[in-house]
Amino acid sequence: MKIYQWSLLLLLTVILSTSCRVHDGLTRNENQHQTQVVLSEKNYRIIKYVEGDAYARYYFGIGGGKSNRGLVALAREHMLKNAGLIGKSRAVINETVETQYKQIFFVTDVRYIVSGYVVEFYDPASEAAPTAEESVYTEPVKPASPTEVTKGITAGVALQPDESLWDYNYTHNPGFHLGYMLEFSKPDIKYLFWGTQLNLTYLNTNTTYQNKPWSSEKNLCIEIPALIGLKFPVGRNFQWFIKGGPTIGVILMNQEYSSNYQEHDRYGGSIPSVGGELYSGLQAGKHFQLSAGHRWNIGYYDYDYTKISLSYLF
Repeated sequence: MKIYQWSLLLLLTVILSTSCRVHDGLTRNENQHQTQVVLSEKNYRIIKYVEGDAYARYYFGIGGGKSNRGLVALAREHMLKNAGLIGKSRAVINETVETQYKQIFFVTDVRYIVSGYVVEFYDPASEAAPTAEESVYTEPVKPASPTEVTKGITAGVALQPDESLWDYNYTHNPGFHLGYMLEFSKPDIKYLFWGTQLNLTYLNTNTTYQNKPWSSEKNLCIEIPALIGLKFPVGRNFQWFIKGGPTIGVILMNQEYSSNYQEHDRYGGSIPSVGGELYSGLQAGKHFQLSAGHRWNIGYYDYDYTKISLSYLF
């Protein structure tokens, strides 16, 4: 029952994480008002409205380069620059700090906008009222970029190391794998991508007991992983990538015993497959990927194997 509980838990996790991907992100606005100048006489005129902003991006809550307080200070610096206070009798009033959060998977975008009204002081008895100037606004938030989808096929060999346990020796012949892959990415999120595959893997194992033939096992593994990865440019035409994540599927077993086994000579059936995958490799241009990685199994069955893959993207 334990393996079925793992399967149910992983399936629920994949479904929930997939449903979250329908949304492009959630934006929350918070306003804080602060009056910096007290105006008690009619010796001023509001001449324009100004804004300044600062932006940071966090991966898994890490990064950004500045604290929230530092971002507010940077946004205020940009706002004061647009206000044109130097060399003039001006001040900024009704300052507002607006915070915007945008969440896409494990990427958090934070933007601070500091705004205010610029007033210029003058002597009504001897000076003309200041001339209004054009207001300065920050760039509007760009609409979320569409998700880019890359499809492809992948194939290669599946390798398992030979093992010995007690008087049993397990010889693993090279197997093969074939898959259909999908990769998703957003142009405004550098390096990050996510994806999934439909993998078919054939494994072939011969077992001896006390150096005598014991059984021959041929298994077909059908799996669907949920992968998250990073791609970094290496030179002009190459990208290095790493990807990994949980996987769930089923193993179709076909085990044939030698005549030394008296109870029955053949066993077949299916068992759930739960594990994890981790791969790394190089992508050449837009179409070809060469990768190597490993697949770990969780449970009572030993179906770990190493994969060497050549993929074509289209």
